[in-house]
Order: sequence, then C-alpha cells, then structure tokens
Amino acid sequence: MNLTDAIYHRRAIRDYTSAPVEREAIDGVIRAAIQAPSSMNRQPWSFTIVADRDLLKYCSDRAKALVLAAAAGNAHLADHRDALASPTSNIFYNAPILIVISAMAADPMAEQDCCLAAQNLMLDAYARGLGTCWIGFAEAWLGETEGKAALRIPPEHKPVAPIIIGHPSGEHPAPARTEPHVTWIGS
Repeated sequence: MNLTDAIYHRRAIRDYTSAPVEREAIDGVIRAAIQAPSSMNRQPWSFTIVADRDLLKYCSDRAKALVLAAAAGNAHLADHRDALASPTSNIFYNAPILIVISAMAADPMAEQDCCLAAQNLMLDAYARGLGTCWIGFAEAWLGETEGKAALRIPPEHKPVAPIIIGHPSGEHPAPARTEPHVTWIGS
C-alpha cells in the first residue's frame, strides 16, 4: 500500500470485531509512530498499551462520568449526553486495544510531537488492515491523577492521544470533505 492510499482511505473506526490484535502488529505500529519528526529530535513520547477489557470498561465509565459532568453547559456535548449516560455505551467502541501516547515533557512542542506520532501510528495500522480512532472523550480523564494511576502513566507525563485499535467490522466509506481555505502569498 502506498502512503497516498493510506492518507485518502484511512477512517476513524467506531465498530470492531472481537478478533484480538497480534502483539507483532502493535509493536509495528509503535515502531512506525516513533519515526515521526519531533522538535529538536527530542522524541518526547511514551506509549501505554491497554489490552485488558475490564480496565478498558472501567476507563470508559470513568471518562464518560467526567464528560457528562462537563456537559451541563456545553452545547456541543449536549448532543452526546444520552450515549454517555447509557451504562452500555463504551467510548472505546469495544476495541480490543487502547494505545495512549503521552508527552514526557510538559511543553506544547512535546504535545505536537505526540500528535505527529499518532498520525504515523494510525496510517501504519490502516496499512496493516487495522482500524483506529482517536478518542477525545478519554483525554480529560486520562490527564487526571486517577486516570494516570489506572494506566500506570507517570504523574509528570501528559496523555495526549488516546487511540483505539482493532479489526474493523464492515465497510467504512469516506465522509465528504470540504474544500480547504487556501491563501497564496507570492508566486
């Protein structure tokens, strides 16, 4: 698969089969992630891999509770209130693996570097026939003391990119894209 194919066809997957993901595939996507550029080549990322379904459910329930508490005055989150309140909903969409990319340095450049690593990870997963989705609803709770402790993330690290990974269930067509706003300056 070439890079352009991966860029144009990779999608956020929110429906997974129950098939496990091979450890070799997880090692491979991590190796691809660390090939990302980083500011001054600091490579300030760490990776936490969660394959324990009970822990994933616990994390989902705790993250949902935190987001629901914040939803009271937030119109954007109001659309998600019913799903978040449902005891059967799972913000990780029952994916078998969660990979949390954390910044080991407390600065914005380290966070941006983690985002670059996340893109590499997601593109490599697609090339391996795996699906991924960045789970924004998990970010706040993972940054809390309780979230870090649950996943053994060191207190000084900042979770940046919680990405689920697994075997996609069914087809996932590309959503429509809007035309980009482009400004040319000079020739």
